[in-house]
Amino acid sequence: MTSDRGASPMPVAATRAAGARAADRAERLLGSDGRLVVHGPWGSGKSVVLSELARRAVGDGVPVLRVAAAPGDRDLAHAALATLFVVRPPGMAEAVVEDKRGALAAAIGGVGPGGAAGHPLAVRLALTDLFASLARDGSALLLIDDAQWLDVAGAEALGHSLRAAASERLRVVVAERGCRETPLAGRLCGDHAVRLPLEPLTVDDVADVLNSHALHTGWASRVHQYTGGNPALVRAMAIGQLRQRPDPRGRVAPSVPDTARAAAEIWLGTVGPGPRATLLTAALAHRPTPALLRRAGCADATERQLAEARNAGIVRIGPTGVVEFAAPALRDAAAHTMTRSDSAAAHRALAAAADDPVRAVRHRLLASDAFDRTLAESGESAARQAGSRGERTLAAELLLLSADRTPAGHRADRMRRLATAASHAAASGSFDLAVRVADAVRAAGAGRVEQVAALLAVIDAGGQAMGELDDIIARARERAGEDPALLAAVQLRVAVRTNLCDGLPGSARAAADRAVRMARNGGDLALEAAALSMRARMERITGHPGSTRTLATALALAVPAERVGIRNSPQYLAARHAVFDDRLGDAREALLRLLPLAERTGDAEDLQEVLRSLAEVDARSGACVQALEWGERALSQCAGAGLSPGPASYTAALVQSAGGSFAEAAAHAARGVRVSREERDLVFTSRNLFALGTVRLITGRLTQAAEALREVAALEAEQQVRDATALRWQPELIETLVGLGRPDEARALLARVRRAMGSAALSTGAGAALARAEATYRDRTGEPDTARALLDTSLVQFRALGLQVEEGRTLLHLARLERGRRRQAAAREAAQRAHALFARIHARPWAALLNAPAASAAGPLTEAEAALATIVAEGATNQEAANRLHLSVKTVEAVLSRVYRKLAVRSRTELGPALRRLDPSH
Repeated sequence: MTSDRGASPMPVAATRAAGARAADRAERLLGSDGRLVVHGPWGSGKSVVLSELARRAVGDGVPVLRVAAAPGDRDLAHAALATLFVVRPPGMAEAVVEDKRGALAAAIGGVGPGGAAGHPLAVRLALTDLFASLARDGSALLLIDDAQWLDVAGAEALGHSLRAAASERLRVVVAERGCRETPLAGRLCGDHAVRLPLEPLTVDDVADVLNSHALHTGWASRVHQYTGGNPALVRAMAIGQLRQRPDPRGRVAPSVPDTARAAAEIWLGTVGPGPRATLLTAALAHRPTPALLRRAGCADATERQLAEARNAGIVRIGPTGVVEFAAPALRDAAAHTMTRSDSAAAHRALAAAADDPVRAVRHRLLASDAFDRTLAESGESAARQAGSRGERTLAAELLLLSADRTPAGHRADRMRRLATAASHAAASGSFDLAVRVADAVRAAGAGRVEQVAALLAVIDAGGQAMGELDDIIARARERAGEDPALLAAVQLRVAVRTNLCDGLPGSARAAADRAVRMARNGGDLALEAAALSMRARMERITGHPGSTRTLATALALAVPAERVGIRNSPQYLAARHAVFDDRLGDAREALLRLLPLAERTGDAEDLQEVLRSLAEVDARSGACVQALEWGERALSQCAGAGLSPGPASYTAALVQSAGGSFAEAAAHAARGVRVSREERDLVFTSRNLFALGTVRLITGRLTQAAEALREVAALEAEQQVRDATALRWQPELIETLVGLGRPDEARALLARVRRAMGSAALSTGAGAALARAEATYRDRTGEPDTARALLDTSLVQFRALGLQVEEGRTLLHLARLERGRRRQAAAREAAQRAHALFARIHARPWAALLNAPAASAAGPLTEAEAALATIVAEGATNQEAANRLHLSVKTVEAVLSRVYRKLAVRSRTELGPALRRLDPSH
């Protein structure tokens, strides 16, 4: 059911999880005074929430009345009341309901004063009688949908009857469109009714929608950003993708289908002609303010006009006074509805009104389709300014427009502008824009160099989804011919793709080596530095002894990082190797030098890479608050530029594990796994699985942890990874196997890892983590003294390296070991040291572990017993519960025996129901 009957050609539906969440909140709020107003813009899922509330109520044996207003009801007295219908739970007599409903129909059909339909007093009495009869034996639920369409007489009758009804007997939920409080809501529910604004869908919700349509969930961030999370727009995007492509997974980025544009136009149509005219001009402007719009001829850009659009949820006014569309889809739809002549006139007006000369030139270019050499030169100059301030997407658009306006007799100028546009499009991660530039290059009959450069720009803009671009790579290789520099550039992309998608770093090293030789033959120093960096990266992964020497050779070329591209530069790789080696101070210093370069050049992926590495450094070193900030910036950069979510999700999981929440960390990692698999990105599939497995281990979900970490092991073996410092999964899997009672497997893996690790790796945090994992194994096999010595060694090493979160985690292991040895004072001291450390570095999830979150069950259980009982009732084994609460298995068994005795249960299966009897929230 849509929230605007007859307005949308498709059903509006939030995901099941999102609808359930909103209904959960509604039920909690209803419990306070029995009156609730649910509101939100068009397409926000108001009717979905009401339907879910109705389903739940009927399932609980509560009768439901529903009024469904429609746009035409406003001018017909009591029209909406005529749609009132009752959903009876099983066992409720139909005759009583139908008699009362018939009386209401008769009252509505009567004649009131002045010949109006329905006598007001008779209608009110019939409504009051109907409500009272339904709630006579308990309670009833009244749902009023699309209240904005209620006629005055019907609204007054409902309001009068509801004021006479006891709120504890008749609960009322009113759904109306809009983002602000209205007098109507007060008339129906009282001036102090609780309000529930519906939130947009989250990125995960959008991913669920895409997945339910067998679409690529890697698009979730882009779709969420484009639609603002509006459920109707999200669904329209998904359905449109299915209609226009038989295999929608064959694209790097989703296109905008007509269904999405049509849905956005319906939303725009919820405001009057005056605000809509202003919105059309605002859609063409960059950061429009009311003053700018008035200068551009929108005399109606007043507070009152904009307030209507704000209440419709179409725009918001930012803190600096900028009119911001709630979703880019709305802006695009508004621009799409304009005729060419109206659009040209608006661009001319905006060119005169704009206070930014670069934007003014853009409007002038868009106002004219004619060849104009002077205008094209102005566009190229404006693009240089845009590029210098990091606005690479704008620069690419300006150059593409300038090339199109360049007269036919100036081919060299056109080719130069297209070539530079391709470079900017690649740097900004604008895949669709890069494709448009490549099409324009081909249409212009460009030479081999220009065509290869444009195709490489498309590949670079595709980011992690290189597995979808094999045809583009093949075309670039064919166009390169025998040119060594061009072939080197193509070969470098082949190396990246071979590692990323095929998981063959050895083959990728060979491809990078070929790129090095070709770049030397072609005399391209920057390309040689990039190829050497790629070779050094693959040598490090595979344990090749030449990695350090290769990187030094690349650094010796002294090519500035911005010429190579920061993420491909030897300077950035040196910083990454410092991260792997736990030389965190060196890594941070190098990355902070690269950060302003990345910000200035405006390369979206370069900036994301530097931010991600800074987040990892600070998470490891215990600067948890700063790590969260870097991680948030990386996520924002990913979403804003439409980059692949896999890398940013991995980073978010790391920083959330350090200073945020384990639940959030697991959610980010799970999203990263799903997206990376779809993009055939084996590297970040492994990394996100590692993050997910680690969180599951820490939170005591050992079976699931083993599943994720075993897959990491398989992927790393398949990819021939030999470097144990980059992704430290081995210690986590050893600890998991011990926890699952598989010490033989743990011992075998421990022996293999120790043999494979060189002295350099053992001196890093990877070696300290391995010692901690071995301590877990030694404790399990009855060697507590050896275990204690290993933990002491691990603590010293972590402290020396400045890995504070890992130091605290090791103290937790020490506390558990000493507790198992019944050395309570030593256990308490270790736990207190861990708590003080976690509090100082703001490692919130780790501090929460020590606080042992208690279950809410009261009654006969102590706080500790309730916490354990809740975990076991969720399905955890004794070993898993012990790991999660940092207890010994013997302690868990003893406490669990007391719980069984106190609750008079005999098994785990009886534990959950017993807890729910104590506390229904379980």
